[in-house]
Amino acid sequence: VSCYFEIETSPDTLAQVIETLRRNETITQIYRVTGKNKLHVHAVAASGEEMEQLIEEVIDPLPGVLSSSCNMILSRIKDIKGLRL
Repeated sequence: VSCYFEIETSPDTLAQVIETLRRNETITQIYRVTGKNKLHVHAVAASGEEMEQLIEEVIDPLPGVLSSSCNMILSRIKDIKGLRL
C-alpha cells in the first residue's frame, strides 16, 4: 500500500516532526515544500492494517500538526528513477 501525506506543522515543531518521520522505516521519502512549514511524505506499507497503524501511532500523534491529509496511490504511471530534484 503506497500513500502520500501532506503535513503542515507549527514552526517550532517542524524539526521534531522531520526527525520522527526520518526514523520510521515505513516512510520512504520526505520533501519540504513551499508553504508554511509543509512536508510531502511518502510511505509504503505491507498492508492496509500496517498503514493504519502508521497513521494512528506515528502521524496522528506528531506534535504541532496544523493539518494533515493522506492520499492512497492507485497506480504508478510515470516514475523517472534517479532524477535529481
